[in-house]
Amino acid sequence: MHPRETLRAVGHALADELRRGRPKDQLAASGQAQSWHRTSGRLAEGRVSDISVQWGQATAARYVTRGTFLHRSVSGFDPTVARVATGGTVPGGAPAPKHAPDGSGPGRPPAWTEPGTALTALRELEQAARDFDPTVAQVVIDFELAEQDLCLVDTEGLVHDETRLLSYLTVRVIARKGGRVATGFYTPGVSGPLSDIDMRAAGAEVARRAVTGLSARPAPVGRLPVVVAGGRGMVLLHEACCHPLEGDEVLRGSVYAGRMGETIASPLVTLTDDPTVPGAVGSYAYDDEGVRATPTTLIENGVLTGWLTDQESAARLGLASSGNGRCTTALQPPQPRMTNTCLAAGTSTVDEIIASTEYGIYAEHVGGGEVIESTGEFTFRVTNGHLIENGRVTDPIEETTITGTGTQVLRDIDAIADDSTVGAAKCGKFGQWVTVGVVGPTLRVGSLLVGGTSR
Repeated sequence: MHPRETLRAVGHALADELRRGRPKDQLAASGQAQSWHRTSGRLAEGRVSDISVQWGQATAARYVTRGTFLHRSVSGFDPTVARVATGGTVPGGAPAPKHAPDGSGPGRPPAWTEPGTALTALRELEQAARDFDPTVAQVVIDFELAEQDLCLVDTEGLVHDETRLLSYLTVRVIARKGGRVATGFYTPGVSGPLSDIDMRAAGAEVARRAVTGLSARPAPVGRLPVVVAGGRGMVLLHEACCHPLEGDEVLRGSVYAGRMGETIASPLVTLTDDPTVPGAVGSYAYDDEGVRATPTTLIENGVLTGWLTDQESAARLGLASSGNGRCTTALQPPQPRMTNTCLAAGTSTVDEIIASTEYGIYAEHVGGGEVIESTGEFTFRVTNGHLIENGRVTDPIEETTITGTGTQVLRDIDAIADDSTVGAAKCGKFGQWVTVGVVGPTLRVGSLLVGGTSR
């Protein structure tokens, strides 16, 4: 039997098991049979290291009841996991088997994820970075390539098929000149094969950021306007502003609990979570509980209009699931997670925003940092930034930080440009990492605490 046919057969059997074993106080039920291949590794100095080729299969069943949330999963294809979820056993009293049936193995890895194919493309990126400027001294590319086949069972027992692809790169270029060293960062990613990423353009872009940093001056210190580039810069909103809008955080009493319909942001801000953005790394057709993907408007013209929920948090909040139940694999329980965080474009041009900023910084790449998810308090790194002086982008600045709270950032956004870019990032929550899209235009926050160096 073809693996896809095997997967679908398991899905239909799982749907039967879910209906048969449903608890009396069930509020929702879902299940998933999943098969995946994942290739990851590092290319540095023309050499490959840490190559990992993984494959797996899993089956999971989930029930939301009035009192609890039941989740059970096993490695391999086994629809009887639904009985285990409610405390039952397979016929004869034995535990459900934790292996795939004969003939249902994953087969060969997809050709586009095989290391040899991938490294040919990645070396093109590396060469493009080195060709950009003779000061480029090192190129490091971490890559993750994955293909998942899923059969998802929803609350009504309907079975949905989906294949998800992911190509995600973390690229770091180090440039040296005399005694100076600078680093450029870039994280291109797509929900498709590696060939969907323009390797030469990506290599040139990250090299440009590194080379520009060789002339960086110390970053200013104090409260300043911060202009944040679109795309990857939307990590600022994703991390600082949107985690408190996830249903489990709302149930725990986040800063937005009980505030539906209130004005919580600048009237310029319309923010949507959209899992249907073509090519974005957070996109899918159905979430991991079989709920069809649809955009959820979180903030409209500054007013709080929505939360992000999985089946459990939706049931506790008295809502329908927004289709944001996500898990790393079927072996982990779903959680309410963002998909693609999308800020609606404004009416200003980037040039107009810069020209109206007397003194501040321009954050081209917003990197990792620390966030308190329930409150949105944050500190992020600005790894490729510039000064804004007298309405012009001037010198690059050394790595610095920006600090604030998500609630204040939303209120202090005072300009949004008409450009828009799709970026990619990774997001961790309770030990589960998923890729997320960050989509939006250049924006300005009127005041953030900028750290930095002083001389």
